[in-house]
Amino acid sequence: MKPIRRVLVATDFSAGSDAAVERAVRISRAHGACIDLVHAFDISAWQALRAVFDLGRLSGRPSPEAGLRERLEARAAALAAREGLVVESHFGVGAAAAVIEARARAMNAGLLVIARRSEPAAPGVSSTLLRILRSAPCPLLVTRAGAAADYARVLTAVDLREVSRQAAADALELFPTAAHRLLYVVDPQWESEVQRGHGDDVPLGELIASLHARAQLQLEALAGELAAARGVTVDVAVVEAIPALGIVQHAATWPADCVVVGRHGQGLVADALLGSTALDAIHHSGRDVLVVS
Repeated sequence: MKPIRRVLVATDFSAGSDAAVERAVRISRAHGACIDLVHAFDISAWQALRAVFDLGRLSGRPSPEAGLRERLEARAAALAAREGLVVESHFGVGAAAAVIEARARAMNAGLLVIARRSEPAAPGVSSTLLRILRSAPCPLLVTRAGAAADYARVLTAVDLREVSRQAAADALELFPTAAHRLLYVVDPQWESEVQRGHGDDVPLGELIASLHARAQLQLEALAGELAAARGVTVDVAVVEAIPALGIVQHAATWPADCVVVGRHGQGLVADALLGSTALDAIHHSGRDVLVVS
């Protein structure tokens, strides 16, 4: 992972985005990074009321754009004064996902932070987040609640493909003070496919034990590599479950503050995999979720 020099955080001035900003502050402070505070003004939302705003301008009242821009600049200045960090503000016009993604690419952001919902207690995820999830140009941290403390336990789901290895490495780089665990979930459906391939030559129990043992060894090897490179301890766990369910359950029982998942591929394949891993973690784990592609 490239050094974190710029953390981009999206705000709509809601309670949810306030929590995202506080998490971005903690990460920026830990890495000595600049904060890029971004607000998108979607002018299409105001088009039906354009005549009203025109009348407002004639009467001397400021435009909606001007008021929001001033609010964003004031928030950036207050954060910089409070935290002693470099905080830049960017006011973009257009659909929120497009504005946020374009800014992240233009500024080569090392991390993008966005709230799951404007209202933290509301179910589901925002449409803006759904769009960003599919094309984020850098690791994306989805927050649920306020940043009362740095993450104490970070759980990374690993299937030993390159993107999940990268996700594990990024998690250690981003959250160096946390305890880290790598989780490998063995899918029972996959075990059944392997059993059919072997026929009756190997008893099912013996085959499953062999698969689990192999996964454990591979996971321990990866944990050893990561630990040696960063001088930290990384432990591992292998569980048998439907992958998304296994991640959510283990995040609760360990318990983790943040769940890390990799995003595979692009297009329709990415959408399918995203739905079975990252979205389930975001929907059901009750934790912040870091998505790495």
